[in-house]
Amino acid sequence: MGNTVGNSSTNFCNFYEHHDHAYALGLWCADGYHRSSSIGLSNISPDLIEKFRLFLVSIFPQDRLRLRIYRPEIILDNSFNFGINKVSLLTSKKARHVAYHVYVNSRPLLREFKNAKQKEKVFLNNEIGWRYITGRFDGDGTIGKDLKRDLRISYTTLEDANMDLNLLANLGLNAKIYRYKTSHTFVIYVPRSESDLFVKNCLSYSTKLQKLVLGSRRDLSGSFV
Repeated sequence: MGNTVGNSSTNFCNFYEHHDHAYALGLWCADGYHRSSSIGLSNISPDLIEKFRLFLVSIFPQDRLRLRIYRPEIILDNSFNFGINKVSLLTSKKARHVAYHVYVNSRPLLREFKNAKQKEKVFLNNEIGWRYITGRFDGDGTIGKDLKRDLRISYTTLEDANMDLNLLANLGLNAKIYRYKTSHTFVIYVPRSESDLFVKNCLSYSTKLQKLVLGSRRDLSGSFV
């Protein structure tokens, strides 16, 4: 796998020069999971779980990965296991959807992600910067079906939102931060006039945008009466 597993001095990732690593960082910053010695992704989207799994298996052998599946009581099937052998099936009475949690035990990898999240995002070039933003959007972003309205990304801290706002400015996109006091969240809003630039640069990597585009094409595939 290239890197020595368990070596605390090993650098697993190159977030600022590698497209897939930049995307994984953005996705983890949005929906990441971590404990003292484990790092992973929690999401209800099998597509995003699969993307993060592919990132993890580019570093570790597949048998290092763990998967937890949280299901409403009414669902009896095993859903997806993503080819992972070590799977825990759990029941959550509060769950409305099946949720997945893919992770690996690795303090060094967790350390790299935590350090990168806390730093200003300065990438080798704009294309890699957009890959990070794409991951962040896929994890915590929304946009209208017309791919123009209501483009936003949510954050839990103002510091985190400001770092991404600065990155978007460096990428040539103007946006603003709004604070929601009741939910204690901060949201980057991208105006409609800037949405085309955002979609153009994120579409090729974004699972969320690709699904919206596919849905729009299906809506247009009907016949007129």
